[in-house]
Amino acid sequence: MNFNYSKEEEFLIRNDKILSKVITTNGHINFSNKKTDPFDALVGIIISQFISTHAANSIKRKILQKFNEKNFKIKNFKNLNVLEIKKLGLSLNKAKSIQAVICWIENNSTFKTFYNLDQATREKELLKIFGIGQWSAEMFEMFCIRNKNVFSYGDAALRQAMNQLKMVSESASKVEYEDYAAKWSPYKTHACLHLWQMIES
Repeated sequence: MNFNYSKEEEFLIRNDKILSKVITTNGHINFSNKKTDPFDALVGIIISQFISTHAANSIKRKILQKFNEKNFKIKNFKNLNVLEIKKLGLSLNKAKSIQAVICWIENNSTFKTFYNLDQATREKELLKIFGIGQWSAEMFEMFCIRNKNVFSYGDAALRQAMNQLKMVSESASKVEYEDYAAKWSPYKTHACLHLWQMIES
């Protein structure tokens, strides 16, 4: 086994012959264990909704440059109205969603213990926010909470990758996708990272 692979990648290589070829092609992909700021994570996720990774990264970069920041901060958006946020290069609904996130953070009495909640409870709370759906909650779980065991059926790129690799058929049901992803447990997130890398390259 390549000593450069993480233990999670070695597990996936052993347990999925199809995915193992993807991982060996990609090489090691680092997945930080460091939890990120929830506001920064949620704004990034909102920007990424329904657009390509390339387009999302371009918009994020432009907004951060405008604010002269490395991360999204509440103070940069708090005094902007919806139309002013929209003018940053976002849709009206995404602008409304960012405002809703600010309101949620400032008024959520459980926010300080949010990291300590179980995944289902966190998801339930996030889904109360305007513009935050299942996919966004799963991305938050992956990239803010750093949960190693998340698979997002709602992610079109993941489904595309699984179809291309013939892990499941294009007509497969949600249950069939999730049944296949079950073999990646407890490291589903790491599998997703490699499938995304495959599609993006």
